[in-house]
Amino acid sequence: MLSVKGLTGGWGPTLVVEGVDLILAEGETLAIVGRNGVGKTTLLELVTGRARRRGGEILLRGTDIGTTPVHKRAHAGLGHVPQQREVFRSLTVDEHLLVAARPGPWNR
Repeated sequence: MLSVKGLTGGWGPTLVVEGVDLILAEGETLAIVGRNGVGKTTLLELVTGRARRRGGEILLRGTDIGTTPVHKRAHAGLGHVPQQREVFRSLTVDEHLLVAARPGPWNR
């Protein structure tokens, strides 16, 4: 489903991720583990299109999405939910999911 080959990139002139390869089949789960500052979040931001890709390829279901805009990647089912403080403290988890709900092959 997702294949990353030789992915290199980062933020502005700074390279954070270099030469990453991974393959994730439909239904599989992948954990990216490492200490702070080693590029875990940047890797996810490269895959979702928010960080600047400098090289390598990103294939989603066999289609190269390396130059695909973020919103089109999201419509294709690729997303990243960061562990930050972008939540409404007054809402429950279920209410947060309702706020973000949109048509697609997923459910709460």
